[in-house]
Amino acid sequence: MNKYDYTMSTYKEKLLDARADSEKCLKVDYPEYENIVNKMTDFFTMITEKLDGIEIADEKLQYKLLLVVSFMRTHYVVNELIIYSEIIEAATLMRKQLELIARMEEIDVSELEKLDKKVPQIKYVPLMKEYYGLWSQVAHNANVNSLDLLGYKFDDEIHKRFYVQPTYTENTIATLDMSIGLFEMFAMEMINIMGQIIIDYKPVDEMKFLWSFNMYGCKTNIPFFEAFKERFEKEMEGE
Repeated sequence: MNKYDYTMSTYKEKLLDARADSEKCLKVDYPEYENIVNKMTDFFTMITEKLDGIEIADEKLQYKLLLVVSFMRTHYVVNELIIYSEIIEAATLMRKQLELIARMEEIDVSELEKLDKKVPQIKYVPLMKEYYGLWSQVAHNANVNSLDLLGYKFDDEIHKRFYVQPTYTENTIATLDMSIGLFEMFAMEMINIMGQIIIDYKPVDEMKFLWSFNMYGCKTNIPFFEAFKERFEKEMEGE
């Protein structure tokens, strides 16, 4: 046996335990988070069923559909990382997701040849562009403060003690909020894409889903939905 085998096994066990603890803490503080994650998955199921079997000849739409697949795959990974409080890794992938949505927008206004080998321009996603700088700092380890997302506690007023294993902090739910925001931007972009692909398409199902999704979210204590609560309450009163 390699002399390091025991050490590596112990680290892996501690890592798995820490991830499990993070998931438990998230469920205690935000018991509806799992339902929100599952509902986002339901949206992916709905759109893939509608697009199944449709042949696309247009190069721009082919490019967009590949981006759609990439977003959905990464979305699963991001949410799993968030649940485990692997925040740096999640933030790095969310940067990729925001660039992906920006590229979808660029495809509508630019020739594909002009986009080749170019980084997507974040000006096309103004709603979340403020996060791009933060996520870029995290992705590139641009400064020491970005590593605070590893999780830490203060030993005293000056000294931080960083955790080796992922640890549940307020950054966990803050990052989940950002992931939900990216999902909603993607959902609206999907409505645009499906209108370009499906003849006589009307986004009735998709809009109903988003309404229901946000209504459900308003009944939870997940911070992302706070902005919707007052609006929905007024609309319900007016019925």
